[in-house]
Amino acid sequence: MTAINREVAISKTLSYEGGFTNRREDPGGPTNWGITIHDARLHWKPDATIKDMKAMPKSVAIEIYRQKYWAKLDCDARPSGVDAVEFDTGVNSGVGRVIQWRNRLDQQRLSPTAYVKAHCAKRSSFLHSLRTFSVFGAGWSRRVADLEAFGVRLATGAAGKPVAPVLKREAERHAKRAIAHSTVAASTPMAAHGLQFDLTAVSGWVFVIMVSVSVVYFVWNAVHASHRTDAYQAQLTKA
Repeated sequence: MTAINREVAISKTLSYEGGFTNRREDPGGPTNWGITIHDARLHWKPDATIKDMKAMPKSVAIEIYRQKYWAKLDCDARPSGVDAVEFDTGVNSGVGRVIQWRNRLDQQRLSPTAYVKAHCAKRSSFLHSLRTFSVFGAGWSRRVADLEAFGVRLATGAAGKPVAPVLKREAERHAKRAIAHSTVAASTPMAAHGLQFDLTAVSGWVFVIMVSVSVVYFVWNAVHASHRTDAYQAQLTKA
Protein backbone atom coordinates (compact mmCIF):
# COMPACT_ATOMS: atom_id res chain seq x y z
CA MET A 1 0.00 0.00 0.00
CA THR A 2 1.04 3.60 -0.54
CA ALA A 3 -0.14 7.07 0.36
CA ILE A 4 -1.99 7.30 -2.95
CA ASN A 5 -5.32 8.18 -1.31
CA ARG A 6 -3.98 10.42 1.45
CA GLU A 7 -4.43 13.82 -0.15
CA VAL A 8 -7.79 13.00 -1.75
CA ALA A 9 -9.03 11.62 1.58
CA ILE A 10 -7.88 14.74 3.42
CA SER A 11 -9.58 16.90 0.80
CA LYS A 12 -12.77 14.88 1.26
CA THR A 13 -12.74 15.34 5.02
CA LEU A 14 -12.04 19.06 4.65
CA SER A 15 -15.18 19.34 2.53
CA TYR A 16 -17.16 18.40 5.66
CA GLU A 17 -15.03 20.18 8.24
CA GLY A 18 -14.16 23.52 6.63
CA GLY A 19 -14.91 26.71 8.53
CA PHE A 20 -14.81 27.93 12.10
CA THR A 21 -17.52 26.80 14.51
CA ASN A 22 -18.07 27.27 18.22
CA ARG A 23 -21.44 25.75 19.00
CA ARG A 24 -22.22 25.09 22.64
CA GLU A 25 -23.71 21.71 21.70
CA ASP A 26 -20.35 20.58 20.31
CA PRO A 27 -18.18 19.02 23.05
CA GLY A 28 -15.09 19.80 20.95
CA GLY A 29 -15.52 23.51 21.58
CA PRO A 30 -14.01 26.06 19.17
CA THR A 31 -13.11 24.21 15.97
CA ASN A 32 -11.68 25.15 12.59
CA TRP A 33 -11.09 22.86 9.62
CA GLY A 34 -12.14 20.02 11.91
CA ILE A 35 -9.33 20.74 14.38
CA THR A 36 -10.50 21.38 17.95
CA ILE A 37 -8.85 23.97 20.14
CA HIS A 38 -7.48 21.09 22.24
CA ASP A 39 -5.66 19.60 19.23
CA ALA A 40 -4.57 23.05 18.06
CA ARG A 41 -2.85 23.58 21.42
CA LEU A 42 -1.22 20.16 21.26
CA HIS A 43 0.03 20.34 17.67
CA TRP A 44 0.17 24.02 16.73
CA LYS A 45 0.00 26.76 19.38
CA PRO A 46 0.15 25.73 23.05
CA ASP A 47 -1.71 28.88 24.06
CA ALA A 48 -4.13 29.05 21.10
CA THR A 49 -7.13 31.31 21.69
CA ILE A 50 -10.49 31.52 19.95
CA LYS A 51 -9.03 34.34 17.85
CA ASP A 52 -6.19 32.03 16.81
CA MET A 53 -8.67 29.30 15.94
CA LYS A 54 -10.59 31.64 13.66
CA ALA A 55 -7.36 32.58 11.87
CA MET A 56 -5.92 29.03 11.67
CA PRO A 57 -4.44 28.49 8.19
CA LYS A 58 -5.82 25.54 6.25
CA SER A 59 -2.24 24.28 5.83
CA VAL A 60 -1.94 23.82 9.59
CA ALA A 61 -5.04 21.66 9.69
CA ILE A 62 -3.79 19.56 6.77
CA GLU A 63 -0.48 18.90 8.49
CA ILE A 64 -2.27 17.88 11.69
CA TYR A 65 -4.47 15.58 9.62
CA ARG A 66 -1.40 13.96 8.07
CA GLN A 67 0.46 13.43 11.33
CA LYS A 68 -2.18 12.99 14.02
CA TYR A 69 -4.72 10.99 12.03
CA TRP A 70 -3.47 9.52 8.75
CA ALA A 71 -0.04 8.51 10.05
CA LYS A 72 -1.22 7.53 13.53
CA LEU A 73 -3.85 5.24 12.01
CA ASP A 74 -1.22 3.84 9.61
CA CYS A 75 -3.61 4.48 6.74
CA ASP A 76 -0.82 3.98 4.17
CA ALA A 77 -0.93 0.28 5.09
CA ARG A 78 -4.72 -0.03 4.80
CA PRO A 79 -6.59 -1.15 1.65
CA SER A 80 -7.85 1.53 -0.71
CA GLY A 81 -11.24 2.78 0.43
CA VAL A 82 -10.73 1.45 3.93
CA ASP A 83 -8.00 4.04 4.44
CA ALA A 84 -10.34 6.93 3.59
CA VAL A 85 -13.27 5.88 5.79
CA GLU A 86 -11.06 5.07 8.77
CA PHE A 87 -9.26 8.40 8.45
CA ASP A 88 -12.48 10.42 8.35
CA THR A 89 -13.91 8.56 11.34
CA GLY A 90 -10.68 9.22 13.23
CA VAL A 91 -11.02 12.95 12.61
CA ASN A 92 -14.70 12.99 13.53
CA SER A 93 -14.85 10.47 16.38
CA GLY A 94 -11.32 9.70 17.52
CA VAL A 95 -8.38 7.48 16.59
CA GLY A 96 -9.01 5.11 19.50
CA ARG A 97 -12.50 4.29 18.30
CA VAL A 98 -11.22 3.49 14.80
CA ILE A 99 -8.60 1.12 16.19
CA GLN A 100 -11.21 -0.57 18.37
CA TRP A 101 -13.51 -1.19 15.40
CA ARG A 102 -10.56 -2.20 13.21
CA ASN A 103 -9.50 -4.90 15.66
CA ARG A 104 -12.96 -6.42 15.47
CA LEU A 105 -13.55 -6.07 11.74
CA ASP A 106 -10.12 -7.33 10.69
CA GLN A 107 -10.90 -10.62 12.42
CA GLN A 108 -13.78 -11.12 9.98
CA ARG A 109 -11.43 -11.08 6.96
CA LEU A 110 -13.79 -8.91 4.93
CA SER A 111 -13.11 -7.67 1.44
CA PRO A 112 -12.26 -3.96 1.34
CA THR A 113 -15.72 -3.14 -0.02
CA ALA A 114 -17.46 -5.17 2.68
CA TYR A 115 -15.17 -3.61 5.29
CA VAL A 116 -16.12 -0.10 4.18
CA LYS A 117 -19.83 -0.91 4.53
CA ALA A 118 -19.39 -2.64 7.90
CA HIS A 119 -17.30 0.22 9.25
CA CYS A 120 -19.85 2.80 8.13
CA ALA A 121 -22.67 0.77 9.69
CA LYS A 122 -20.80 0.80 13.01
CA ARG A 123 -20.20 4.51 12.66
CA SER A 124 -23.89 5.21 12.00
CA SER A 125 -24.90 3.17 15.03
CA PHE A 126 -22.37 4.96 17.23
CA LEU A 127 -23.48 8.42 16.09
CA HIS A 128 -27.12 7.53 16.73
CA SER A 129 -26.20 6.76 20.34
CA LEU A 130 -24.82 10.25 21.01
CA ARG A 131 -26.97 12.78 22.85
CA THR A 132 -26.07 15.40 20.23
CA PHE A 133 -27.54 13.32 17.41
CA SER A 134 -30.73 15.39 17.46
CA VAL A 135 -28.61 18.46 16.65
CA PHE A 136 -26.04 17.06 14.21
CA GLY A 137 -27.68 13.80 13.09
CA ALA A 138 -28.84 14.83 9.63
CA GLY A 139 -25.40 16.12 8.69
CA TRP A 140 -23.68 13.06 10.14
CA SER A 141 -25.98 10.76 8.19
CA ARG A 142 -25.11 12.47 4.91
CA ARG A 143 -21.43 12.43 5.76
CA VAL A 144 -21.32 8.71 6.56
CA ALA A 145 -23.35 7.89 3.45
CA ASP A 146 -21.01 9.97 1.31
CA LEU A 147 -17.93 8.33 2.83
CA GLU A 148 -19.40 4.87 2.30
CA ALA A 149 -20.03 5.50 -1.38
CA PHE A 150 -16.62 7.15 -1.75
CA GLY A 151 -14.91 4.23 -0.02
CA VAL A 152 -16.76 1.65 -2.14
CA ARG A 153 -15.71 3.49 -5.31
CA LEU A 154 -12.06 3.51 -4.23
CA ALA A 155 -12.11 -0.13 -3.11
CA THR A 156 -13.85 -1.35 -6.25
CA GLY A 157 -11.46 0.54 -8.53
CA ALA A 158 -8.41 -0.74 -6.64
CA ALA A 159 -9.68 -4.31 -7.10
CA GLY A 160 -9.69 -3.78 -10.87
CA LYS A 161 -13.46 -4.16 -11.17
CA PRO A 162 -15.82 -1.98 -13.22
CA VAL A 163 -16.89 0.75 -10.82
CA ALA A 164 -20.04 2.13 -12.46
CA PRO A 165 -22.14 -1.09 -12.28
CA VAL A 166 -21.34 -1.50 -8.58
CA LEU A 167 -22.28 2.07 -7.72
CA LYS A 168 -25.44 1.90 -9.82
CA ARG A 169 -26.50 -1.33 -8.13
CA GLU A 170 -25.95 0.16 -4.67
CA ALA A 171 -27.87 3.32 -5.58
CA GLU A 172 -30.82 1.27 -6.81
CA ARG A 173 -30.75 -0.98 -3.75
CA HIS A 174 -30.86 1.93 -1.32
CA ALA A 175 -33.54 3.70 -3.38
CA LYS A 176 -35.77 0.64 -2.99
CA ARG A 177 -35.08 0.58 0.75
CA ALA A 178 -35.96 4.26 1.06
CA ILE A 179 -39.30 3.69 -0.66
CA ALA A 180 -40.06 0.59 1.41
CA HIS A 181 -39.31 2.27 4.75
CA SER A 182 -41.22 5.42 3.75
CA THR A 183 -44.25 3.34 2.85
CA VAL A 184 -44.23 1.51 6.18
CA ALA A 185 -43.74 4.75 8.13
CA ALA A 186 -46.67 6.38 6.31
CA SER A 187 -49.00 3.43 6.77
CA THR A 188 -48.25 2.63 10.43
CA PRO A 189 -50.27 5.46 12.04
CA MET A 190 -53.25 4.77 9.76
CA ALA A 191 -53.13 1.06 10.48
CA ALA A 192 -52.92 1.70 14.22
CA HIS A 193 -55.83 4.16 14.05
CA GLY A 194 -58.03 1.56 12.40
CA LEU A 195 -57.39 -1.14 14.97
CA GLN A 196 -60.17 -2.07 17.39
CA PHE A 197 -58.81 -2.97 20.79
CA ASP A 198 -60.02 -3.06 24.36
CA LEU A 199 -57.14 -1.78 26.47
CA THR A 200 -56.74 0.04 29.75
CA ALA A 201 -55.56 3.66 29.60
CA VAL A 202 -52.04 2.65 30.62
CA SER A 203 -51.67 -0.10 28.04
CA GLY A 204 -53.20 2.21 25.46
CA TRP A 205 -50.47 4.76 26.05
CA VAL A 206 -47.86 2.00 25.83
CA PHE A 207 -49.32 1.05 22.48
CA VAL A 208 -49.17 4.64 21.26
CA ILE A 209 -45.53 4.94 22.36
CA MET A 210 -44.65 1.70 20.60
CA VAL A 211 -46.28 2.90 17.40
CA SER A 212 -44.47 6.25 17.65
CA VAL A 213 -41.10 4.56 18.14
CA SER A 214 -41.83 2.32 15.17
CA VAL A 215 -42.66 5.28 12.96
CA VAL A 216 -39.47 7.10 13.98
CA TYR A 217 -37.45 3.95 13.24
CA PHE A 218 -38.82 3.60 9.73
CA VAL A 219 -38.59 7.32 9.01
CA TRP A 220 -34.93 7.43 9.99
CA ASN A 221 -34.17 4.30 7.97
CA ALA A 222 -35.87 5.92 4.99
CA VAL A 223 -33.78 9.06 5.48
CA HIS A 224 -30.53 7.09 5.77
CA ALA A 225 -31.37 5.04 2.68
CA SER A 226 -32.17 8.22 0.78
CA HIS A 227 -28.83 9.74 1.79
CA ARG A 228 -27.03 6.62 0.56
CA THR A 229 -28.95 6.69 -2.70
CA ASP A 230 -27.86 10.28 -3.30
CA ALA A 231 -24.28 9.50 -2.28
CA TYR A 232 -23.90 6.52 -4.62
CA GLN A 233 -25.47 8.45 -7.48
CA ALA A 234 -23.02 11.31 -6.86
CA GLN A 235 -20.07 8.91 -6.92
CA LEU A 236 -21.45 7.32 -10.09
CA THR A 237 -20.93 10.62 -11.92
CA LYS A 238 -17.21 10.40 -11.00
CA ALA A 239 -16.72 6.75 -11.97
